[in-house]
Amino acid sequence: MVRFLAFALSVAAVATAASPGDPDFYNTVADIYSGPDCGQESFVWADPIFGRGGSCQPLDRHDNTPDILSYRPTTIYPDCVVTLYTDSECNSTAYPAELNDCVQAGIPFVSAFVKCPFSDVS
Repeated sequence: MVRFLAFALSVAAVATAASPGDPDFYNTVADIYSGPDCGQESFVWADPIFGRGGSCQPLDRHDNTPDILSYRPTTIYPDCVVTLYTDSECNSTAYPAELNDCVQAGIPFVSAFVKCPFSDVS
């Protein structure tokens, strides 16, 4: 548990220290949960979404994450908007993810779309 907390804090520090052009830039960091209601007993780890945004990105980038049933953003780069989806193409129902709010859909979240002022989308 301490290891996860240390990781979360280090990721949050990177998110605020890096700028959008940096290769290690994280636009969002969120706590992910394998159960409903963002309950501490189902906490998996803090997970970053990286890059400039503007594209649909898988939440399980390394095929090592249990189903994400609830999601709580802990850091969102200023003026970025995070939206979660239950499909891999970001075509399903959109679930806005606000800072420090627990989001759940009743089925696992699979992907995210982050739009920032510097994203290459209109």
